[in-house]
Amino acid sequence: MAKSILVCRVIFTVFVFGFLCIPSEAQIIPIGQCNKNDSCSCVYDDGTIVNLRPLSGRNGVPGFSNVSDSRHDLYTWNPCEPFTFNGTDCTNVAVCMLREGIPKQLIYDIGDQDSAQFMVDANGTLKLTYTADKGDYKRVAEITLQCMKKSKFDFFVAVGEQQEENDTVIYKFTLASHWACALAPNIGPPAAVVSDGLSGGAIFGIVFGSLIGAYLVFGIIIQAMNGKRGLRLLPNYEFWCNVPNLCKGGKGKEPLASKGANYDAL
Repeated sequence: MAKSILVCRVIFTVFVFGFLCIPSEAQIIPIGQCNKNDSCSCVYDDGTIVNLRPLSGRNGVPGFSNVSDSRHDLYTWNPCEPFTFNGTDCTNVAVCMLREGIPKQLIYDIGDQDSAQFMVDANGTLKLTYTADKGDYKRVAEITLQCMKKSKFDFFVAVGEQQEENDTVIYKFTLASHWACALAPNIGPPAAVVSDGLSGGAIFGIVFGSLIGAYLVFGIIIQAMNGKRGLRLLPNYEFWCNVPNLCKGGKGKEPLASKGANYDAL
């Protein structure tokens, strides 16, 4: 009986694990470069679209404000629409940096909406860049767009200022959001759907069926070696016959040794 219960537990565990591992939906993979549509959207070669407009603030209020990096510099970014910090270098900009200084704060423009560019790097990662050209040097804001398809939240993370190279300072950021994903448009070419061959459900079915088959084959062999015949060749025959009673909460057959035995209460 103990062996039977152990076998049942193993089978149940495999079943639950396989159920949890079945993917819920196909993954849409964008193809090629993402060609700029406007300052906050681009279209891949396969017709799928990345559109950041739902993240844009309205009426001059940025979508992401005062996001700190490890050096405590603060960054403000608004996709699509420009914003202005009155009396500062950040006038009609897309990205602005604030750094504490003496005797006053330092505020830098690091890119406007007109300079927005989308690019896909060698790893297939989509990046959005803005550039502030100050003549002798440039400031570039580089935002890595990380797709989080099922996320209900939007995360803008500031990595911060990088080492200056060739009179250019790059400021790196990451946007993790559902809106950073390439989504199929209502009208247009179909999105490419990645097929990895067998689905998770098919793989689970094969594994589960193989385990059941191995259980029956090896069980019958062992029962035959023990001299069993007929239906009793089935492994754990008594246990499976008694399963209906166990499911009803009833008792199985009483052991013969207990029949007719009466004991006085102590």
